Amino acid sequence: MSKRNIIISVVLACLLVTGAGFSAFYYWGSHHLDSVVPGKVYQYSSSLNGEVNNRVMYVAFQEGGNKALVSQDRTTVVNAAKSQTDFDKAYSDQTAKWEYNVTKTTLTLGKKEDDQLSQWQYNKVFAYGDHFTSKDFYYQIAKGGQGEVKQKMTFKEIK
Repeated sequence: MSKRNIIISVVLACLLVTGAGFSAFYYWGSHHLDSVVPGKVYQYSSSLNGEVNNRVMYVAFQEGGNKALVSQDRTTVVNAAKSQTDFDKAYSDQTAKWEYNVTKTTLTLGKKEDDQLSQWQYNKVFAYGDHFTSKDFYYQIAKGGQGEVKQKMTFKEIK
């Protein structure tokens, strides 16, 4: 083998290993949402075409259950996550009842109020470190329609 062929082989091998590494990382990041959501508190916000929406919400996900606490008040959600008793109290104080379902790749939030159900489903979620993102979501609002929103949602964990 000539020196040139050896260099080309080494470069191709490096590219192959790098590509496999990135692919494995992407697969891992997009297939373990169910292990990072339960029992945690997140701040979520959106951005469209790079513009960040200044409307921020907070959500606490019940550990070992399917209840969620959603509020614009950070203190309420953070305090509710301190114990199961605090969570149960804050959950019962909500006017709407929120529940969630999480799989390896999707998160669905459901809000039941006055016997009406609204849902938001975040697909193709990528989780890494203390946050996860979704590039779009589907919604179905009670008496309000349904559709898809191509807007990036970011859920950042509050510690």
